[in-house]
Amino acid sequence: MKVLSNWRSVRLWETQVERDLHRNYSLRTHGILIGTFTLLLMWGVSALQMHLLHVDSLAIRYFLTLGVGYLGYLLVLRWWAKRLVEGRSVDVDADVPDMDFSGGSSSDHLRVADVADAADGGSVLSDVAGGVLDVAGGADEGAIIVVPVLAIFAICVAVLFGAGYLALLYFSWDALLAVAVEVAFSYVSARAAVRVAREGWLMAAVRLTWKPLLGAVLSAVILGAVLDRFMPEVNSLPEAVRVLLKKH
Repeated sequence: MKVLSNWRSVRLWETQVERDLHRNYSLRTHGILIGTFTLLLMWGVSALQMHLLHVDSLAIRYFLTLGVGYLGYLLVLRWWAKRLVEGRSVDVDADVPDMDFSGGSSSDHLRVADVADAADGGSVLSDVAGGVLDVAGGADEGAIIVVPVLAIFAICVAVLFGAGYLALLYFSWDALLAVAVEVAFSYVSARAAVRVAREGWLMAAVRLTWKPLLGAVLSAVILGAVLDRFMPEVNSLPEAVRVLLKKH
């Protein structure tokens, strides 16, 4: 019974921190600012690869851009969450009882509630686009016209899904809230004898973002591979769009 009582105390504390963050900050606005910064960082990384490093493969360029962008996103997310929690309007000094759940099962780990994730379609997208590439690659060269219909379809699908995944990944405030709660709990743990199995800010952030990241990477790499295969003369997606408009 003592464990259950302590569990409720921590859950009430966690809920109070979340309410304070929602009441004192516009988390949606913060998410938009973080997402905008991340996209600007990715644009800079992509431009650096194209103009200075001369990376010709769009698939490789997109993969590296998303990788660097995600690392930058995690760092900014951690810094941003710390600034929110350190604000005087957020109470992280609430009394939390002494607990020790070290002997419990994995189900005893406290986690912020999982949010609905639309990224489960990533594997479906990869199968469809992969099939498109296989068909196009195995087709007779004489049947491949200037701009194959299959390539256009794959480009549209990859752009559509990739943009959706990036929006879900970088502009959502759920990861910011989860990281802020974990940072707040680390402050409480440092000031009191609290021993609770937590996942930590990094695991909380990755848990809420790895599926959108996977979907974005798959979409970007597939898009880059399609452009490299059918339009090797282009160096960017805008240039590929201009070429398509001229030919149609």
